[in-house]
Amino acid sequence: MNHYYNRFETSKNYEKSLFLAGRGLQSSELNEIQETALNKLKSLGDAIFKDGDVVRGCDCIVQEDLATVEAGSVYLRGAVRAVPQASLTINENQRFNIGLFLKETTVTELEDPTLRDPAVGTRNYQEPGAARMQYSLNWGAQAEGTTTDSTLGDFYPVYVVDQGVLILKSPAPELDSVKVALARYDRESNGSYIVRGFDVKYQNITNEQQIFVLNEGKAHVDGYEIELPHSVRLKYNLKPDLSTVQSEPHTFQPNEQGSMRIALNNPTCSSVQSVDITQQKSTNLTHGAFSGVADQIPDQAILEVVQVKQGSTVYVQGTDFRLQAGSVDWSLSGAEPSPGSSYEVTYRARVRVTPQDVTEDGLTVANAVPGTLVLIDYTWKMPRYDLITIDKDGRVQRIQGQAHPWKPSIPKAPHGQLALAYVAQTWKVHDKPEVISTAIHAISMTEIQAMRQAISELYDFVAEERLKNDANSRDPAAKKGLFVDPFFDDDMRDNGLEQTAAIVDQCLQLPIAVTVVDTGKVATPWMLPFTLEPLVEQPLRTGFMKINPYQAFDPLPAITKMVLDTDRWTEVQTVWNSHTTSRFSTTSSSVLQQTIVTSEVLSSKTAEAATMRPIPQKFTIAGFQPNEELSITFDGLDVEAQPVGGA
Repeated sequence: MNHYYNRFETSKNYEKSLFLAGRGLQSSELNEIQETALNKLKSLGDAIFKDGDVVRGCDCIVQEDLATVEAGSVYLRGAVRAVPQASLTINENQRFNIGLFLKETTVTELEDPTLRDPAVGTRNYQEPGAARMQYSLNWGAQAEGTTTDSTLGDFYPVYVVDQGVLILKSPAPELDSVKVALARYDRESNGSYIVRGFDVKYQNITNEQQIFVLNEGKAHVDGYEIELPHSVRLKYNLKPDLSTVQSEPHTFQPNEQGSMRIALNNPTCSSVQSVDITQQKSTNLTHGAFSGVADQIPDQAILEVVQVKQGSTVYVQGTDFRLQAGSVDWSLSGAEPSPGSSYEVTYRARVRVTPQDVTEDGLTVANAVPGTLVLIDYTWKMPRYDLITIDKDGRVQRIQGQAHPWKPSIPKAPHGQLALAYVAQTWKVHDKPEVISTAIHAISMTEIQAMRQAISELYDFVAEERLKNDANSRDPAAKKGLFVDPFFDDDMRDNGLEQTAAIVDQCLQLPIAVTVVDTGKVATPWMLPFTLEPLVEQPLRTGFMKINPYQAFDPLPAITKMVLDTDRWTEVQTVWNSHTTSRFSTTSSSVLQQTIVTSEVLSSKTAEAATMRPIPQKFTIAGFQPNEELSITFDGLDVEAQPVGGA
């Protein structure tokens, strides 16, 4: 290709070639004309399609380990190219990309003699001319995470096969820019959701792998449509998080056979490292060659010596012998066996044994001293929550959560993935992990209409129940000549007589009439009687001097003080001449609330008033120079100040 000159560069923005009469034609100029036209065509095609989009045909059928692709047309490198039919072998236990290998080949007159000049009778007849650039397309399958032979050409994926299941994406042909815009709108308004199906179910455990089944369905993930034509088997390695327990204590209480079944505190045991028990043993020792020698006991971690005897003679510990560094020490002044004679020693020692019948929840230990501790070192599988998600490419993943002995955390779906289900991993052999569906499902208009109808019926039931309660509260007054007033309102009071009591909050009480006076609005503050008493006195003083004798300081800034007034008022609505108790409303700052008292609706209401009543606002401005112009605004409105009291 080095001899085929081509100076085309996109960054130079050359639109077309301009030829002048009398100047020679360059071969590079002809190549640049072709490259410019192809680049314009590719720019237009890339705005509509992307490499690997199927334009027509190319239906893919997957049957176990064989994938068959029909002939059709695929958009690649700025052109719609015809592709042949092919059959490919895949591994149904892996994820494969099925696509096209595109390879460029330069063909000259040596490979194709028809490229020589066919013009008979000319000087250039059968002379070599321009070569040709040839593209070859072949279907191929590439497992994810692997690299292919570069001699096959550049690989462009078209389909995705996950464990023998074809993942269908948005149908083609589609305008890629339109698809991206629709995906953005769907993502921002609805997020990721399931249209139908996509249920996750646990199946079994095979070869240290958990097998789940993802049912067929359709979903929109990150704005892009994903469809599964049939169920997918998901296989994940167990990979539990292990925690080590050291010296878990248990008291040995044997059964009739001298063994004990121990239930571990964590019933998901993975492996047992060691079991440390206390055993009682008896052995014969030969006394040393001289008196007072220490005889070594053939064991480690000796706890105590239970008995030492020779024939019918039983030796006393602490008088005749003592336990010293795992040996029977005869250096005491008491009796001892003859040198070179043998005697029997019964002792207790800590030993590590191999347990029996080890299961995930316990093990069996034998030949230990009753009432002693059994210390067990083991690892166990901590509970965990796993999250199964799917992305816009149809890739199903398992996200492992953070394991914890009693409170595992639930993982969150990463950005751009749709959470399908949580898996509560308890790791018990005979218990299936609980699969909890958490996916968001799209709601159809039929379901929305049914929900609307249910809400309307619920309102009817609540209204009917209120009527029943109101009827029950009024009914006792007319039964058996008894008069019962629940003090809900004034309905059951005698309207012909003057009533001197008021009903407030279902209580009958004397009315209260008050007048609210704001102490801040009077000339003289209201205070309780008082007498001034000196608390701190300073009868003496020291000399003084001027701190700033030259009066060198900046002028004081202007000061504005505002006194926020509080407006209170009372509104009373009287249906008839029954006494009422006053209620008070308070306005503070910019929040305005109004309390309405009415006996007809049997309750009081609090609501925001539409407007505030106009009230005068006091403020003081000081620190300005004489004749200085002032502009006063309050909440963006011009305010005209009125002097008060000559201020």
